[in-house]
Amino acid sequence: MKNKDKRTAMWTATICGCLCLLAVGAGVVWQAMDFKETLPQTSQSHAMENQPIEEDLQPVTMAQTPTVDETKLQREKQSNDGGEAPATKQSPTSQATTGAEPVFSYPVQGEIVMPYSVDCAIYDPTLNQYHTSDNVSISAEAGTAVCAAEKGKVKEITEDEERGNSVAIEHDNGWLTTYSQLADDISVQVGEAVAKGQAIGTVGNPTKYTVALGSHVEFAVAKDGETVDPEKAVQE
Repeated sequence: MKNKDKRTAMWTATICGCLCLLAVGAGVVWQAMDFKETLPQTSQSHAMENQPIEEDLQPVTMAQTPTVDETKLQREKQSNDGGEAPATKQSPTSQATTGAEPVFSYPVQGEIVMPYSVDCAIYDPTLNQYHTSDNVSISAEAGTAVCAAEKGKVKEITEDEERGNSVAIEHDNGWLTTYSQLADDISVQVGEAVAKGQAIGTVGNPTKYTVALGSHVEFAVAKDGETVDPEKAVQE
């Protein structure tokens, strides 16, 4: 009996051990299958979290960037909408016209008997004294034609005891020339346009304030209201 009971106990223990091993193996297999099923979902979810959502992003393309011409048109439109005309460039021709300086010539040919001098006094033989001079006196016979030193427009015609008859001509860029000691036969009028070299009158007899110089023309040049030495202004 004792041997039989001992065998029964051994078989029972063996069967129980096998059953335990089967239970443990089944559990391992079940966990492995469950992990395998959940792993792709977890990885996919993690990948989707790190991947940017493309449908919400709009990449910048060349079509969205304004070109230089489009930007220029936009600025011109804004300028016009604000009541301001778009800036325009001045043509080379207009620049040359507005920037050209007059080229002066002497109104008569002759000797300068009284020079220009505003910085120091010079001797005047008629008045027998020293004084400054804002013009040059050019010797010429009475009746000699006096010509415009450059094209311009007659600003004024005056007469006084010291300078006699005078004609003032305006030129481009603030220049002004004045011709004095003229005869009464002045051939231009105020406001008249004159050409360079055009006769505006003739040399008259000198006034009593300049009689010692003989017949002559007083020629004065000014720029923006400031006197200029005619000998430096004349280029021909």
